[in-house]
Amino acid sequence: FVGQALAFYTPNRLGDYVGRTIMLEEGDKKMALAKVGWVSYAQLIITIMMGAIALFIKPYFATWLQWAMPLTVLLALLIYYTKINFKGKWVFLNRFQIDSSIKSVLLILSLCRYLIFILQYAWAASMLGIQIPLFELMTGVAILFLTLSVLPTISYTEWVVRGQIITMLFASWCSNSLLLIALATMIWCVNLVLPAIIGAFLLLGFKLKR
Repeated sequence: FVGQALAFYTPNRLGDYVGRTIMLEEGDKKMALAKVGWVSYAQLIITIMMGAIALFIKPYFATWLQWAMPLTVLLALLIYYTKINFKGKWVFLNRFQIDSSIKSVLLILSLCRYLIFILQYAWAASMLGIQIPLFELMTGVAILFLTLSVLPTISYTEWVVRGQIITMLFASWCSNSLLLIALATMIWCVNLVLPAIIGAFLLLGFKLKR
């Protein structure tokens, strides 16, 4: 929650890294940052992978991305699973490495998290009465997530970008742009605003105790 609070005001949610470790003991913070980095990278790989599949099925943008994105996924996986043995003054980085089995588990958990986000959009669309086939919704949201992972945004302005992209992706299924913007806003509030508010209070309480 504290990570969400700090991420809310930083570009591409970079404050999440600091926020997740701020309540740990001083000696644990470097290792915790490394673990958060591995988790974030695993989630990014899943986002790129699902976005690549969606672009191959529905080439909303330049068609060359259909072939470039799979190569990007392969490169990301290669970097992810390659274990580097640092030497010399960089030898201290070796302790931040994790086993390949743990990396695979992280990818599976990241995929589960990703599917939960997809279900959130399906649930919210159903609540708002937006009639979009599930397959079309899944591909559209996958492209949305891929775009958001590339664009430099700040959380408190991200809902504007979300609304614009969703309106473009689902215009053929829903002509009411206000409903589509409401869909983006609902998910933004649940996943970003509410956790950030909770995290702000938790951080305030933590600072007062200190």
